[in-house]
Amino acid sequence: MAAVLCVVGTFVIWLAGERDVSPAAPAQQQPRTPVELLHAWDEARSQAWREGDVDALRRLYVDGARVGRTDAAMLRAYVERGLVVEGMTTQLLEVEELRVEADLVVLDVTDRLYAGTVVGPDVRRALPRDAPSRRRVTLRRSDGTWRVAKVVHRTARGET
Repeated sequence: MAAVLCVVGTFVIWLAGERDVSPAAPAQQQPRTPVELLHAWDEARSQAWREGDVDALRRLYVDGARVGRTDAAMLRAYVERGLVVEGMTTQLLEVEELRVEADLVVLDVTDRLYAGTVVGPDVRRALPRDAPSRRRVTLRRSDGTWRVAKVVHRTARGET
């Protein structure tokens, strides 16, 4: 289960320079650095999982993005069983900027699911820590909001 969660795990939001942008969920203060952007996006995703809010989770992704549909379907299945995930934390290990344009960012990201607890009626179980995973993440900006558009898993042999 942790591996599946990690599949749609952290998606880094990267912005070159000091342009004023925000992740899909509003933050109290506009993040300026890649790490701040990452934390804001991860917190928005973690909050959606913690609250069982499938609609909020969908808004973190471009409409129709397969990775977003997968993430939302998993959360919906959890909610239908009365479960949520508290404390979902993804550890960022490496980010390589591949392409940065006004409304498009492509990154190679290495991360892992570090923590999370499945909580429900009579259930409280820690998710196991995940091994590092490498992905090529494509983000698109629309209406001033960066959303994940595509995720391709990367291996030593290439893309999967």
